[in-house]
Amino acid sequence: MSKRKAEETEGETMAATAEKLSLNDYTIGLEDPVKDYQKLIETRVQVDEIVEDEITKENFNRTAAAAREVIWRLLFTDAAKADGEDDSRQQKAKQLLEEYRGDACFYDPIPYNSWIVKLRDELLKREMLDFWRDTVVKQQLGPCWSRDCDLFDSDDTPPLEFYAHAGCTAPFAASLKVRAAFEHQASLDQEEQAAAQPSTPGELSADDAAALSGDFEAVLTKENPLEEYRTLMKRFVLTKIIVPDNVHQESVKKVAAAAREIIWKLLFDGVPSQADQDKAAELLQEYKGDAGFYGPQDYNEWIVKLRDEVLTRELLDFWREKMVKLELGPSCARDSDYYTNEDPLPLEFYDKAGCKAPFEANTED
Repeated sequence: MSKRKAEETEGETMAATAEKLSLNDYTIGLEDPVKDYQKLIETRVQVDEIVEDEITKENFNRTAAAAREVIWRLLFTDAAKADGEDDSRQQKAKQLLEEYRGDACFYDPIPYNSWIVKLRDELLKREMLDFWRDTVVKQQLGPCWSRDCDLFDSDDTPPLEFYAHAGCTAPFAASLKVRAAFEHQASLDQEEQAAAQPSTPGELSADDAAALSGDFEAVLTKENPLEEYRTLMKRFVLTKIIVPDNVHQESVKKVAAAAREIIWKLLFDGVPSQADQDKAAELLQEYKGDAGFYGPQDYNEWIVKLRDEVLTRELLDFWREKMVKLELGPSCARDSDYYTNEDPLPLEFYDKAGCKAPFEANTED
């Protein structure tokens, strides 16, 4: 073989090797991760050539794995705090997470759905509550499901429980259809189901008739107040029939009053056990979420009285670990559409017993 031919062959081999290495490179950098990710999607996944589905899926999964690694590094490496670029890194992580989730819903949501739970748990463990609330919850970056992914059917369970942490609820939780489908809402027992069924076609069920008139009893017990509350909401508020606005509003207030009463009893009928405090906090969190949707005025007035009584009785663990950390104070623009960003935040509410509002630092920036 001539020297020139050998050099040409060697050059072609090196070029082919370089091309192969390039094709196997799924690196996403920290400087501009969204740009790197989009380039990988364009060159490895959304290619013009006809490619087998399995290869496309494999290429996406390799790109997705690189995205997950970079998001984790941006959020949780010590360098994020050491170099003073925490906000910049979180913004990059947010943008990449949004891009990745959108593609995962189309190509392969299963790895995303498993991983996002781990990301949530790490955020809560490190108390990165602003990123949790303002990015993951507000932007609805939890598990993919039937509402945003065709790979799930309409009977898929909405991921309400994923968002129910650190005082949050799923942004779509108020949807009547979704709330009615929530698997943790207590269903009627067999006797109630039988009584609720109409005896003749076209006749209203007992529950629908009660919802239409507002004539029902709202009682919660200490044994299982959260599930009982959800059952009342499902039966008499989240109905599938049209109820006059004034009746519907009174039904909401009736159930809310029952929630306030049992929370008060759980905390102040003698010395509350840890179990009773946990039950009170869970119901309080649920009640606040609903109040933010249906009308927060009654909640906002009552929660001040609850806070004062909690402090008077020196239930400081409940105050700090539940009411403050979970932001169970008055509803505001952070958690209710009844307010705008121009409305003042309830900073003073939390300024008791050595505490500050968890979000106070952000308001000073």
